[in-house]
Amino acid sequence: MSATEISASIAKGTVPFSMKKLIAWIVAAAVYLFFAFVCPVPEGLERPAIAAVGILACLIVLWVTEAIPFIVSVLVILVLLPFSGVIPIADVYGATTSSVVFFCLFVFALSGAVMASPIPYRIANVALSWSKGSTAKLIFGIMLADAVLSMFVSDLAASAIFVGLSISIVEANGGVKGNSQLAKALSIGCGAAAAIGGIGTPMGNSLNILCMTMVEQFMGVRVTFLDWMVMGVPMALVATCLTAFWLIKVFKCEPVSEDAIRKVQEQISSFGKISAHEVKIIVWFVIVVGLMISTTWITSLNMMMISFVAAIVAFVPGIDLISKKDYYKNIGWDVIMMIAGVTALSAGLVGTGVAAWFVNTVLVGADAWPMLVVVLVACTVTAFLHICIPVGPPTVSVALPLIMALAAVTGVNGAVIAMIGGTLGGVTTVIPVDSIMLICYEKGWITMGEWLKKGWFTVPLLIVLCTLWLPLVSMLMGF
Repeated sequence: MSATEISASIAKGTVPFSMKKLIAWIVAAAVYLFFAFVCPVPEGLERPAIAAVGILACLIVLWVTEAIPFIVSVLVILVLLPFSGVIPIADVYGATTSSVVFFCLFVFALSGAVMASPIPYRIANVALSWSKGSTAKLIFGIMLADAVLSMFVSDLAASAIFVGLSISIVEANGGVKGNSQLAKALSIGCGAAAAIGGIGTPMGNSLNILCMTMVEQFMGVRVTFLDWMVMGVPMALVATCLTAFWLIKVFKCEPVSEDAIRKVQEQISSFGKISAHEVKIIVWFVIVVGLMISTTWITSLNMMMISFVAAIVAFVPGIDLISKKDYYKNIGWDVIMMIAGVTALSAGLVGTGVAAWFVNTVLVGADAWPMLVVVLVACTVTAFLHICIPVGPPTVSVALPLIMALAAVTGVNGAVIAMIGGTLGGVTTVIPVDSIMLICYEKGWITMGEWLKKGWFTVPLLIVLCTLWLPLVSMLMGF
């Protein structure tokens, strides 16, 4: 239905009605009311703790059924938390005013500046030149370039650029929708690589900073920019390469002619030599990353303050790294609002003690589990929740309080917990409902059935990598 038709419907009082959404609203309300007023209060908890569970359960229903825009669900959180006595109304603002929200403004400035320049296409051009007509090298090259770019800019933007480039190659190669195995492999590969790359650095995904902040707030563990990179970059590169290898094996991709690659290279090479504007972006980026890494040793420097100053510098006359239009276009207000809301909800779940109660009651005996089993359970729970809830911040709001409580009784370090939240809360390739995967699926070159059969590999791979790598590297780093 077009905007004109919708406007006409509103004027006539015939706004499109969805029985499915109405049922979801009724179920969500019933779930909340049950927990808030009817459900017996277990020993050791008070009614606000059970109400917090009710708010969470209510929102899960709304998130999974998509009965409400994600950004509006934040308002539900902010209304129900004080209404239920979980967080006093006077403290709600403080619970939502997270430094993560302001860090996002810098990340959006960085993404906007880079994506409005030829830099992504220069990176892609290197990958195409390296492939030299080899289908396997083409898939590896595109996915690695996608992942590396995504470590520093929006996952969604990186995914959109590289899937568009990939489809251009397939079309130049004479590929046909429904038949091209290369298009199917790259549809999954571009989304997966963008999501995986996002775990490499704190600025790769807003979830990473959210997890770092929550772990520091509730567990007292400070994870620096460099700490995250040491844990995240190797895992992101390995996961990207293994996913590429998997896609090459399960899809019998057609050969790619050098002529097809050359045609696409000609299309994306019109920008010529590197410009002064690009040089300014690169210098700005290097200085900012260098300062953020230096916070590991110079404690007087603050990563958030660096990001604030960097965002301001991007608009200084004479520097002008990004236009106002491009900046506004790249600001993800839904992400910012979701982070504000889930931060408050997580504070409620932790502050009322319900997360610790759940672990001590349901996972009784967890303190005797081997370390690898604890990490495996934490990874699996987070991955399962992200499959059910197709957006990262809500997934983290559910998973992180639980696995932080699990860590408290088992001794797992907060750095590991933060990485699990950022990794498996940020990457899910099983079903293309996460926006990063959806942008690739909607190109129409692969069916849902084919995606389900061959796109699942990355999630169990990341569970295994997190379980084996994170405890080892965190121990070597002295956490």
